[in-house]
Amino acid sequence: MTVKARRAALLGFDCAIPKRLEALMAEGALPNFKKFAESGSYMTEGYNLPTVTPPSWATICTGAYPRTHGVEDYYYYLEGRSLEHKKTVQAFGSEILTAQTIWDRWDKEGKKSIVVNYPMAWPSKMKHGIMVMGEGISPAETRWMEESNAHREFLASESVIASEFFPFGVQASFDNPKGWKNLPDADEVVAFTVEMPFKEGMAPLESQIWHGLAWESGDDGFDAFALCPEKDYATAFFTIRQGQWSAPVVHDFKTKEDGHMEKGTFRCKLMNLSNDAEEFKLYVSGISGHQGFINPPSAGACIDFSKDIIANDIGLVGSMHGVLDKETVVELAQFHSDWLVNVAASLLKANEDWDLFYMHSHPIDWFYHGWLSEMDSDDPEVSKIAFDMERKIYQIEDRMLGKMMEIFGDDTFVCLCSDHGATPMGPILNTAEALKAKGLCHYEPKNSENYWDIYEVTEGFNYILDVSKSVAVPQRYMFVYVNLKDKYPGGIVEAGDYEKVRGQIIDALLDYRHPDTGERPVLLAVRKEDATVFGMGGAQAGDVVYALKPEYMAEHGYGFPTGESGCGSLKNILLFRGPNVKKNYKYERPRWLADIVPTICYATGNPIPEDAEGAVIYQILEDPDLVK
Repeated sequence: MTVKARRAALLGFDCAIPKRLEALMAEGALPNFKKFAESGSYMTEGYNLPTVTPPSWATICTGAYPRTHGVEDYYYYLEGRSLEHKKTVQAFGSEILTAQTIWDRWDKEGKKSIVVNYPMAWPSKMKHGIMVMGEGISPAETRWMEESNAHREFLASESVIASEFFPFGVQASFDNPKGWKNLPDADEVVAFTVEMPFKEGMAPLESQIWHGLAWESGDDGFDAFALCPEKDYATAFFTIRQGQWSAPVVHDFKTKEDGHMEKGTFRCKLMNLSNDAEEFKLYVSGISGHQGFINPPSAGACIDFSKDIIANDIGLVGSMHGVLDKETVVELAQFHSDWLVNVAASLLKANEDWDLFYMHSHPIDWFYHGWLSEMDSDDPEVSKIAFDMERKIYQIEDRMLGKMMEIFGDDTFVCLCSDHGATPMGPILNTAEALKAKGLCHYEPKNSENYWDIYEVTEGFNYILDVSKSVAVPQRYMFVYVNLKDKYPGGIVEAGDYEKVRGQIIDALLDYRHPDTGERPVLLAVRKEDATVFGMGGAQAGDVVYALKPEYMAEHGYGFPTGESGCGSLKNILLFRGPNVKKNYKYERPRWLADIVPTICYATGNPIPEDAEGAVIYQILEDPDLVK
């Protein structure tokens, strides 16, 4: 009789694209992914809709489709609010799930699950398990109930100290040092003092006064830098030169609310220091907290948080605003991976009786949001640099996989998956413009000074909609609402006109031709009840559900998972390895992310979550009649 797997693990690589993974494996760049695939089974046609983060990861942990688990977009509409897109919030957090997770089902049987940085997981409901906060896309952050792309972190987000202005951070200029002790032994030393704000904190932090020193260590101008918490070089956090990272710094930070102290770890990189010290740029990573994001809190005692930083978003926003270069982004991706591996390995080794492990890692997605379009560039040099950067990001994930495989051993049923793929940015569709052309809505362009709103341009929502003049309201990635008078604030449509307006919306979307291409960008537009056939159309869906052709819009979230464009694809990776799994087997028929949970439960002989709708992938099993 075939032996069931003793335990199960899932590693989620956000936005990993099957054909890109295959290409990198073929060139020998990913030895651990290659080893995993050759010793297991690989799916080439993985699907989920919508092709965006929260709904997909919710499906991967519940086995239910979005219409059932209640998360149908990256953003979440709160009943009673205006239909305007800017009034929606990011759809993260376990409280909005309307389907049971695999770890909650196993927890009822007394099984121990360890869940690390998994979207839709926090707060934990488990009695026997351990959870590291997953309420966003990076560890120890929350995006739930945050509008636009705002977020909050334990303890604070990244910053920069520079001679020029950047949307985040502070400006500084060097001057003669005054009131300093123990200055470096150099012919010329200059200094600055800044008040450092620590932004986006889960608990707001008091600002601190920090001091910088630069000096000439030789005869070629200013080339050394130190950052100090006091005007005393003996207290320096670190001393570095241009292009260098500091070692991890552990420091105390005071909260504004009650004044208690929190320890945090950060690193800095000296991006620029001119010979005359007139030009200067110091990148300050986010402040990674040591507590508050693990349940139960006692489980974190086995983790050393002093040596790694979370590096939220691997510097994507900083790069978009000109603070960071590509090399630094790759380095931050490695730091992010190091933090995850340290936390995961520490918890798994300290809890050898674990039964289920789930972990999510986001660097590939951040990379594709920043540089996938450069991979598709007509300029061969631009394309080459982007492809090289992609390889390095996947190699970081490959090294993480290798370390985790060692911990899992051969008696663990392991799934590797991504939530969706991505396609290069195409012509941006402003859905409101398509509706406005038919007289269905009214809006004005938007100019924002919030540096996080940079995403709104690529999402097609950089406008202010006037709901009082709109019978149709586009919202989130795939929805348009009928602005009913008796249902929504500012509504103007009578209930009796609902179907008429809905028909007008569908016609407007399908008839619209993009001004840049002259072609129709909308692939499909249907009533919400018709969307149930592809897993959507639940309570969180708009009155009309639409999808774009893959060559339109930005990266993912707007189209069918079958979409292919340029070097990208919206399909997701899906690999399995472990007891009873066929080796070096490629399964080429379509499967859905909803099939993961039932397959894990079947392979380990554990109960299936109450709301699971997927099917067991029997075809990858050596003995599909495992349960006899």
